[in-house]
Amino acid sequence: MESSYNGVNRTEILEVPVKLSHLCGAVAVFCIALFAVVPNLSAQEATPRRHVGYPQDWTERQIVFSRDGLARHPGLMEREPRVRNQARQRWQPQSWAAFRDASPLRAPRQEGIDRDWNVILEGHVRQNMFPAKYVFDPGAPPDCTNDYVVFGLNVAGTPGTPGGAANLVAFNNLYVNSAGTGYCAGLTAPTVLFAYNITTVSGGRILTSPVLSLDGTQIIFVESVSGNPGSSIFHALTWTAGQGGIDTAATPASMTSVLFASGAGNTSDSLSSPWLDYNSSTVYVGANNGLLYQITNALSSPTLSGGSWPITVSSGYSLTSPVLDTGLGLLMVGSANGSVYQIDTTLGAIVGTLAVGVGTGSGFWDPPIVDVTEGTTFVVNANTGGPSGTAVLVQADTTAALALLATAQIGEGADNGSGVHPKLYQPAFSNSYYNSPATGLITVCGTGPADTTPYQYEFGFFARTMNTTSPLLAQQLSTSPTDSCTGWTEFFNPNAGTVDTITQTSVTSDVLVVIANNSNLTVGEQVHIQGTAESFLNGQDVTILGLLGPGPTHIGFTAFFAAADYINPTDTGTVAGGNDYFFFGLTGDCTSAYLGGGSSTTGCVVALSTDSTIPTAWVAVSGGPSGIVVDNYSTEPQASSIYFTAATADTAYKFTQDGLN
Repeated sequence: MESSYNGVNRTEILEVPVKLSHLCGAVAVFCIALFAVVPNLSAQEATPRRHVGYPQDWTERQIVFSRDGLARHPGLMEREPRVRNQARQRWQPQSWAAFRDASPLRAPRQEGIDRDWNVILEGHVRQNMFPAKYVFDPGAPPDCTNDYVVFGLNVAGTPGTPGGAANLVAFNNLYVNSAGTGYCAGLTAPTVLFAYNITTVSGGRILTSPVLSLDGTQIIFVESVSGNPGSSIFHALTWTAGQGGIDTAATPASMTSVLFASGAGNTSDSLSSPWLDYNSSTVYVGANNGLLYQITNALSSPTLSGGSWPITVSSGYSLTSPVLDTGLGLLMVGSANGSVYQIDTTLGAIVGTLAVGVGTGSGFWDPPIVDVTEGTTFVVNANTGGPSGTAVLVQADTTAALALLATAQIGEGADNGSGVHPKLYQPAFSNSYYNSPATGLITVCGTGPADTTPYQYEFGFFARTMNTTSPLLAQQLSTSPTDSCTGWTEFFNPNAGTVDTITQTSVTSDVLVVIANNSNLTVGEQVHIQGTAESFLNGQDVTILGLLGPGPTHIGFTAFFAAADYINPTDTGTVAGGNDYFFFGLTGDCTSAYLGGGSSTTGCVVALSTDSTIPTAWVAVSGGPSGIVVDNYSTEPQASSIYFTAATADTAYKFTQDGLN
């Protein structure tokens, strides 16, 4: 079967169509159950004493799962809010009337065109660290007052002194543009919600990513003090609207703190963002000294755990952010020594180790990604040794002490004598992976086969295991050997993409056949049927089993659907699958043909789409973007966006997901 990703044709082989049919049957059944559960969860969330919204921070992108996996582990939606929130976004019924009609290709987004908004700050989010976004009610229209985005900045303030530069800044009234035609009517720029100087020790600043409480009223983060001696201080801040400005910072009136690393040596924290276990209000965080710390009562009276904590993971080697598999009670964390470690949080002990990188440039710059339903962990490393090194994407078995499952080569990686040690960051999974890993894709930025230029690689899966025989896609992104990619961020927007017209439907032996010309649908994708003459079909979400016709424009698709046999050769209606966006950045040269002949040589942010009618979009950003946070799937103007700062300029940006305009 041929399909297209960003205009590149590829061939996908379905090895087990019979098993896939059974799987899709299970998926269809679970789809109905899930849609019944999610509204009930929303109803249950309306009654607690504390409001529960939707935090979107760095931790959300570290947890992946699958629909069929949740059918096997349904309790995960209760134990891990990150799973519940993502499931609600990916699989809830869409606002189908708001879909746009298929339209001619739009020109690639170029620099110089008016942006949604940008705000000058006194610092910026460090490269590959993230702002955080809070949605007050994910089941309601966007909220101009209560939805906010917060940026932790790498600028030090003066301890205990109000005024001057703020290093924790939040904005509301987000959904605006320079023309004043956004959802927050009449406004042309966002409003400062609060702006604090969080520095408590001379030189203290925010070098990692903040995390939000479920009700959005608290922000947890680490204040890092570099040098020898250095220190790392955990803070939980309860904010108050209206306090401070970007250049007139307020001193936090309600902030609890605990010192967790200090003294001689490298005891600052420049890489490890805190992980919050919402169920127990426990935080896990590492430091550059190689120790992993546990902090209990994190949101009320943070207390540093003793006994077996802190755990010496890799003495003298800095740690990445830890990631918790809530179902297994296991933490995964990477080290600058090139190994990944697994920690049992109950025992407070290392129970698994996987050596991946060796030599100079072998450390991890990004935390692991954990599939909590398949029991797997993914990491990216730039140097596994050898004369020229090898960059790899590695998959390990979380349930078997990080036993190696698959290793995919993603270029030369190491310097090969050039003196360049590229930093390689984490991959992103397609929305079809969340339906079923066997139909999903993983995409990542590596280097060239024989140089350090940035390349995009894409791999499929056999069942839950990555298919490393050969990449489905290997594409050069820049011709500069000193250029590099940021990490990739995926976001499935069910209210975006092309609507296809149905001309015929039939069901035979529980297999649904839909005739509808399309070039934007893929196997494993969930689509929504509306407006047919068969009332039991309307409003149904089905998973595509196979595409009909040779493509690239297919004549329709098949899907499993338990129903009586029928045929309607003259049926009409619509089918829509939403749109899967991928966002990343380049740190320097953005002039390649890949971007349609861009002109920026100082960095850019890029948006890709699985819908072939939507071209690659890019906008110049100095040094590329920081980590990118993606928000809503709303159809209101300016209300489905991405947020970040430039990596080498003190500017915060908001762009719409579709077209970056």
